Amino acid sequence: MQRHPPEVGWTSGRDGTTIASCATRSSDRRGPMPPMTPRLSRRRSHLALAAWCAALVLCAGPARDLAAGPPAAGQRSTMELLQAGIAAIWDANYPRAAARFREALAIDPRLAPAHLGLGLAALGEHDRKGAAGALREALDLSGGSPEARYALGVMHFVFGENRAAEDDLKAAAAADRLFVEARYALGIVAAVRGDLGAATAALREAIRLDASNALSHYQLGAILAASGDLDGGLAELGQALAADPTILDARPEDPVGFAVRAVQGTPARAAGPPIPLPVPRPSVSWPRPAGPAVSTAAPGAIPPWFLYYQMALFLADAQQWRASVDMLERALTIKDRSEVQAVVADRLVDYSPHLHLAESYHRLGNYREAFLHLGIAKNEGNVPPDALRALEVLLQKDRLRPTILLQPLPDRTSEETLTVRGVILSEEPVPRVEIGGRDAILRPATSAEVSALLPEGGSAGPRDTTQSIHFELPGYRLASLGANLIRIRPRFRNPAREGDLIEVLVVRLPRGARGAAPPGDAGGAKGPS
Repeated sequence: MQRHPPEVGWTSGRDGTTIASCATRSSDRRGPMPPMTPRLSRRRSHLALAAWCAALVLCAGPARDLAAGPPAAGQRSTMELLQAGIAAIWDANYPRAAARFREALAIDPRLAPAHLGLGLAALGEHDRKGAAGALREALDLSGGSPEARYALGVMHFVFGENRAAEDDLKAAAAADRLFVEARYALGIVAAVRGDLGAATAALREAIRLDASNALSHYQLGAILAASGDLDGGLAELGQALAADPTILDARPEDPVGFAVRAVQGTPARAAGPPIPLPVPRPSVSWPRPAGPAVSTAAPGAIPPWFLYYQMALFLADAQQWRASVDMLERALTIKDRSEVQAVVADRLVDYSPHLHLAESYHRLGNYREAFLHLGIAKNEGNVPPDALRALEVLLQKDRLRPTILLQPLPDRTSEETLTVRGVILSEEPVPRVEIGGRDAILRPATSAEVSALLPEGGSAGPRDTTQSIHFELPGYRLASLGANLIRIRPRFRNPAREGDLIEVLVVRLPRGARGAAPPGDAGGAKGPS
């Protein structure tokens, strides 16, 4: 993507702070959110925010001293308050964001970026009145900023006011010829209103401005499929997942997220605060037939269940198992029974959602759901028996495999002894744990101990009846200088489990050697073998 230099704008008044805008690409943020406006993907969004704030410091001369450290309480500038409000929006802490933007407005009541941020915080809280008032104030004070006009249009869309949303989004797109998000959102609003011709034109224009825009490709794919173009729709959906495998389909309670602009605004209108903008999520379900001006009622329109099913298969190929489960479950809400030769457009397709759900849940370690859907697939009788048997064998084998979570050990140390600790999650009791041939001390693990060792995003209870055992061996001796291989092996009554172990390599250095980890400093443990 072509990069543009940052542009300065939105000058604050009373404290002499100049607020700059640098339009930078950001990925979606995801995770549990309050109703209506949760964040998009957490991945890379903090990087985008950090890059944007760095641009602010570089562009805003008077603000450079702010990077040295926070001032005393009661002396925060509008720049710092805006940055604190922005960070709170990224974290979906909308009350805190509103509080910071109000503090900035107490310093300068005419600070347009603070009004814009206050409107976004109200939108996050599903407060239509508060959002409309703050966004209109931002629009007036900024002299018709495209970003404020766009945010107002998205607010109308969130609350089902599609005519007003269309007017505001058209105005934002006309005011800034590089405003990708305005054209993308305009395409969604047109699709919801049933005008697929206008929706297609708006989305193609967004893709012309940013060919790698995953949201636009996704929504265009859904619209082409609704118009009867199966191959074109699948091609666009495939491009969307190639650009962003973590993309999410919208839900009624989750229609909008936040992101920074994909392409820098035009020089005349680039001024704006470094504030994330609300971006509607794409959805297979947005295109709807309605009215005489609609071009959607194609006889060969692709059913939404098939698009959800195909997206699930694409996501499984990309190893996005949770997203694949979500798509398969959506397909099942529309078409709840498997079919070997379902008719879609002019072709016959396989539809085996329960088999694929069993596979995805298996990958996620949720064996209860995996066995449930495997049983449904068996009962329906539409899946080849060999495929069912192969998956059942894998499930039976992996269901009993323990998970060994090891407290990190230093890669290098000058100490002669180490304490080795960790937790084992298993289906069956663990009577012994051997560490380098010695028996560790065992006791039940607390939930806090398990949570502390789980990888980010991990779950302590993917199995039906997981037992958690804490093991510890104090004073494990590193026998010699150089590499020491520590083997950690749980012992089960079932001999089939004897092959489960992990190995950790720790290098013992001479006393005082450079590069040795201080006592108690943990490095990274090696993976299971």
